Amino acid sequence: MANEEFPEHQTIVAGPDGKQFPVAAVWRRALARLIDAITVFFIQWMLTVIQLLWFMDDVSTRWQPEPWGRATSAMLAYVFFHFVYTMVFLRWNQGQTPAMDLLKLRAVRTDDGSHLGLGRCGARWLVGGVSWIVPPVVLGGLIVNAATYLTVPFDRRRRTVSDWLAGTTVIAYNRDQEDPDGQLEEVLDEFGRPMTVREQIRRKYGLFGGLPGLGRRLGDRNRDDRRSPRDSQRH
Repeated sequence: MANEEFPEHQTIVAGPDGKQFPVAAVWRRALARLIDAITVFFIQWMLTVIQLLWFMDDVSTRWQPEPWGRATSAMLAYVFFHFVYTMVFLRWNQGQTPAMDLLKLRAVRTDDGSHLGLGRCGARWLVGGVSWIVPPVVLGGLIVNAATYLTVPFDRRRRTVSDWLAGTTVIAYNRDQEDPDGQLEEVLDEFGRPMTVREQIRRKYGLFGGLPGLGRRLGDRNRDDRRSPRDSQRH
């Protein structure tokens, strides 16, 4: 399939709704994985700062098994948050973590290009996620995550070990230009402006879709409150 949209050197696979998509570039995938890992770190750090993880310091002091030492509890908490973060976004954000969305990537099933279920999301997370507890701390996780890409040169779809385990493929996917369900049409918002596919998806699935309506209702209520009975009689 060689045309202006898909150059001849690209590998094209089936994606959502039976459409054809190029396989994602390896550097984008690696960068997305690194960005997600850093994002989870800052989430955990913020939770610690605001004292939602107030018990972490005491646990770290009391429990220091080798070879992780004082970092044990922090690393286990990181693995937990990384698991929740990955599962929530891959399953309920159409196969895209925030970093994958930023870099225009999407994980789909290899066999038919459809959405991922919980089982495949968990299998895809398993190797890279658990690796963060491999000593030495942080460095061990980086080494294992890098090692999962060793299968890429030998696979037409450039799948990593995690992809092989979960039966997934990562495609180049721009959510603002694509319709993952084949059901959304070009429509106008309440101000008469064309809505992007991303905005339609959010409203369709309820992801932040209720906020505009809530804002309009609050605005109408405020205007009604300002129009008191005395004002009505005056006019």
